[in-house]
Amino acid sequence: MHAAGRAASVGRVWFSILVLGSAILVFVTFLSFALDGRGALSTLLYWIGLAGENNVGAWWSGMLLLLAAAFALDGAAARNMRRAERSAWLALAAALLILSFDEVASLHEFLVTAGLEYIAVLAVPLAALIGYAWLELLRSGQRRVSLLLLLAFVLLGTVPLQEYIQHSREWPNPVVYGLRAAIEEGIELLAMLLLVAVTSRNTLGAIADGREPFEFARHRLLVLGVAATLAPILVAATFVLPYPGGPADWLAAACYLGCALIVVRRIAAGHDGATAPVIALGLWYLAASLGSNAIRLEWDPVILGTPVGVRGLFVALLLASAVPVLRRAGRRANPMLYAGAAGVAVVGSLWPHVQLLWCGLPVLVALHIYAGESALAVDVPLAGASGGMAVAGPAEG
Repeated sequence: MHAAGRAASVGRVWFSILVLGSAILVFVTFLSFALDGRGALSTLLYWIGLAGENNVGAWWSGMLLLLAAAFALDGAAARNMRRAERSAWLALAAALLILSFDEVASLHEFLVTAGLEYIAVLAVPLAALIGYAWLELLRSGQRRVSLLLLLAFVLLGTVPLQEYIQHSREWPNPVVYGLRAAIEEGIELLAMLLLVAVTSRNTLGAIADGREPFEFARHRLLVLGVAATLAPILVAATFVLPYPGGPADWLAAACYLGCALIVVRRIAAGHDGATAPVIALGLWYLAASLGSNAIRLEWDPVILGTPVGVRGLFVALLLASAVPVLRRAGRRANPMLYAGAAGVAVVGSLWPHVQLLWCGLPVLVALHIYAGESALAVDVPLAGASGGMAVAGPAEG
């Protein structure tokens, strides 16, 4: 199959998976309210659904926006676009990165409690970046792309209004309230899926034209340097923002998602085959990303009379499984290093409320693993590509 056709076929498959996953989460969100008061079932549904924080739904939304940012960055790397057009994609990538962080770290919730005027700290730079990107793409003749982006951001803009309606009246009927929550979260996810669909054309175009996807992987030292600089700041922010762990959890989850995308990049470039060990590695990275956000800091069941942190046990399990998973996929992994770190995590789990430890250690582990995976992100033409090094921008309809 021609590279362009292969890229389009793969694109339809993964996007269908994203749509299906989003639909399931919207339905679970409805059930979490409609079945409120059902004990463990309600707790489980609320942890999975989209209405909470530090859960599966928050991770899904935040990583959708981060994925869209990675796709947008591929547009900024397209050599056949005008400089202003590439700058527009870069600005959009920056805006989506901020939105991803806000979704996981609950930044706007904190700013609202500080005062409505503080929302400008977040809203003004976002409006500037999005407005600039939209205007430049429109000027570049990308009318369909501009229209879809406008629709996506208008849909996102309805969320504050829906939240106002939510808090302005009583909702005695749990089924009605669950329907309201499902509509709100469904509209928000629809906007995110639109953003992913629009920006993904950059990456699919790159694959079809013989370039490696995911431009961020080419800037390994820059990404690691920025992440390492942000790490202590985000860990410190966990003591300030309303949901403990959110800011640091976003960084860890982002590192692991980046690793998963690098696995996809290597498969597309022909460095790795789509074998069971390599696919297992990609899924392991996704599970690590999910757990970094959804395993809550306050989970500390009493075992043999002692509170034990679930987050610590998760980190220990992650480290213990790393060596076989990484090595089977052809990556290097020092057994002594990982075993020692897993031991530290097990012992540390006996002190589950040391926030500095359990917001900091997962980030350090994620940065170490990203450093190893990103070292493999080399630049060569994709196998079986149609030739040419310039990426095709999103086609106009």
